[in-house]
Amino acid sequence: MNKVDILIVDDRLDGLLALQAVLTAPNLNLVQAQSGAEALELVDKYDFAVILLDVQMPGMDGFETAQRIRLNPRHLQTPIIFVTAINKDEQYIHKGYEVGAADYIFKPFEPYIVKSKVHIFVELFLKTKQLEEQAEMIRTSEARERFLRLAELEVESLRRYRSLADAIPHIIWRAKGDGTFDYFNKGWTDFTGLTIEQSLGNGWQSAVDAGDLRELLKVWMNSMDDGSAFETECRLKSKNGETRWFWIRAVSDTNYQGFRSWIGTCTDIHDRKTVELKLIDAERKASAASVSKTNFLANMSHEIRTPMNAILGFTELMADEEQSAAERAKWIRTVQRNGDQLLKIIDEILDISKVEAGRLQMERVEVDVEGVLEDIRSLLRLQALDKRLDFRIDLDNSIPKLIISDPTRLRQILLNLIGNSIKFTSEGYVHVDVEWVPRTEFELHNKMRIYISDSGVGIHPEHASHLFQPFVQEDSATTRNFGGTGLGLALSRQLARAMGGDVVLSGSVPGQGSTFMIEVNAEPVSGTAYISSLNSVTPRDDGGFNFKGNKKLEGMKVLLVEDVEDNQALISHFLGIVGATVDFAENGLEGVNTALAHDYDAVLMDIQMPIMDGYEATRRLRAQGYERPIIALTAHALKEETVKSIDAGCTHHLAKPVNFNQLIDLLAGIHRDKGVREDHCAI
Repeated sequence: MNKVDILIVDDRLDGLLALQAVLTAPNLNLVQAQSGAEALELVDKYDFAVILLDVQMPGMDGFETAQRIRLNPRHLQTPIIFVTAINKDEQYIHKGYEVGAADYIFKPFEPYIVKSKVHIFVELFLKTKQLEEQAEMIRTSEARERFLRLAELEVESLRRYRSLADAIPHIIWRAKGDGTFDYFNKGWTDFTGLTIEQSLGNGWQSAVDAGDLRELLKVWMNSMDDGSAFETECRLKSKNGETRWFWIRAVSDTNYQGFRSWIGTCTDIHDRKTVELKLIDAERKASAASVSKTNFLANMSHEIRTPMNAILGFTELMADEEQSAAERAKWIRTVQRNGDQLLKIIDEILDISKVEAGRLQMERVEVDVEGVLEDIRSLLRLQALDKRLDFRIDLDNSIPKLIISDPTRLRQILLNLIGNSIKFTSEGYVHVDVEWVPRTEFELHNKMRIYISDSGVGIHPEHASHLFQPFVQEDSATTRNFGGTGLGLALSRQLARAMGGDVVLSGSVPGQGSTFMIEVNAEPVSGTAYISSLNSVTPRDDGGFNFKGNKKLEGMKVLLVEDVEDNQALISHFLGIVGATVDFAENGLEGVNTALAHDYDAVLMDIQMPIMDGYEATRRLRAQGYERPIIALTAHALKEETVKSIDAGCTHHLAKPVNFNQLIDLLAGIHRDKGVREDHCAI
C-alpha cells in the first residue's frame, strides 16, 4: 500500500511541529491543518487512518470539528484522538467521548505514548484495508481459496491484535453481540488467575464481585438495543483473593459483514476509589459528629444552666429579709444540692476528656468493699424512697471484705449505673446483686460482678448499639424527660475496662426494665475476711458545716493568697468562725513578700493568679527557706495538677469548690502539730 494518511490539526505551529517530530515515519503521510474549517476541507480528499485534533482553537473548537467530521460517511468510524492541555476533569473528558473521541492525549505528552496509540490505529486501519481487499479477492476467487485466505488473514490479524492488546497495561476483552465473551488479553489472566477456557462464555462472571455483577449486566443490557457505548465501576477479584475497583468501558464494533461485537477495557481505579470512599465516609462521620456536638452542647447548656438557675434564684431569695429561718435553711440545702449536681457534671466532662486523651490514671489500693456498698446504699436510699422503689443491695455469695482496686472509680461506676436505674424507674424496684467470681483455669483474674436490675423504661434494641457512646442517650426524649449529659454510661464503661472489666447491657425489654452488668478485676487482700451480707446502713453525710461554735483554730494566723475578692470573703468567713485570723495577698508576688515578712502558721495558695502564679510563688518561698505549710487551694482538680503542686513545694492540694470541713480539719492538724512542737521546745 501507499503511505497511510494521518491528519494532525492544531492552530499553533509549534503544536504541529511537535506532533510531526514524534510521528514522522516512512510509511506515514502527515497531513496538517491549522483550523477546524481547514480540517473539514481535507477530510473530503483523504482516507485518514487516524485524526489528532487539538481542542482549543479559535472559531471552531475541536469538539465542534469532531462532530462535523462524523457527518462525513467516509470518516464515520475514523478514530479521533483529542490533544489538549486545558482540562483533565472526567466530565470534560466525557464530553470528548460523546462527540466521537477514541482517546485523549494531554499536553505535555510522552512521545512513546503518542507513537504507540497512533501505531495501534494505523495497524487497525491497515488490517481493515487488508480485509476489504481480501473480501474483493474472495468474491473473484474460488470458495476454497477464498476461505483459506480469509482464515490466514484472520489468524494474522488476531496475532497482531493480541500482541498489541497484551502490551497495553489494561485488561482488554471482546464479547459477542449477546454478551458472551470470546477473548481476553494477558492482563485478565494475570490478574484473575482464570484461564481463557474458564473465562469464555459467562465464566468471566465468577471474577466479578457478586454485589456489582447485577449492576454491570443491567448497564450493559441497556446498551445492547442501540449499540451505544457504556461504562460503569465494579470490583474484580484477583487470583490472590484481593478485590479491587475497576472502571469498565465498552464500545460496540460492527465488522464488514455486519456482525456486532463489543470491545472493552478494565482500568484499575482502586486507589482513587479508596480515597473517594474514605472522603465520603469522613464526610458522613464529620456530619454525624457535628450533629452529635450540636446536640451535646445544647444538652450540656441545659444541664449546666438548670442547677445554675436554681443556685442564682434561691441565693436571691435568701437575700429577702422577710423570709423565715426555716425557709432560708431549705433554700440553702437546695443551693447545695444543685451545686453538687453542677460539680458532678464538670467532673464527668473532665473524666471523659482524660479517657479520650489516654491520660486516665488508676489507683491500686486496699478497698473496703462492704464500706463502699453500704455508702452507695446510704447515698441513693433517699432517692429510691422518694419514688417508693424497692431498692436493695444483696450479696449472691461470700465476697472478700478488702480487695485491691481503685475505690474512687469503683464508687463512681456504681453511683452512675445504680443512679441511672433509679432515675429511669418510676415504680417497682431497683435490685443490685453482687457476685464474687474466683480465678479459674479459663479466667486469669478474680472478678467482682455486679448486676443492676430495674423495672424502668427499658431500652429499644435499635438504640442499644450506641448506648455507650459519649454524649449519647437513648433518644432526644430521654434527655427531655430525665435530664443528664449522656456521659455516665460511656465513662463507666471506660473506667471498668481500665480496671480489667467492662460494663454491658445484659438484657432489656422496653417498658419492663433493664439489667446492666459491671465487672472489674478484684484481687482479695491477703488474710481478709469474707462477708455474705450487708447489715448496716451508713448515715448519709449531708455536707453541712460541722464546726459551728467550735473555735478549734483559735490563735492560728493564715495567709490567703487569692486574687478573687468573693473567694477571699468566703474562705475568711468560714475560717473566722473557727477562730483563725486571715490576711490577704492578691497575687503570687505579693504573697511571697507578705509570707516572708510576717509569721503565719500556714499559707493558702491559689494557683492561677496575675503577675505570678501559685507554682512560681511556692517555688520562690521554698528557695528562700520558707518551711511553713503551703496548701494549694485551686480550681485545678485533675490528679496531674495535684502532683504538679506537690512538686512545686506545696504541702497539700485541695480543689475548689472548697470543702470547708476538710480544709478546717487539715488546718487543725497543722495547728496541733505547732502546739506540740512549741510544748516540746518549752520543755
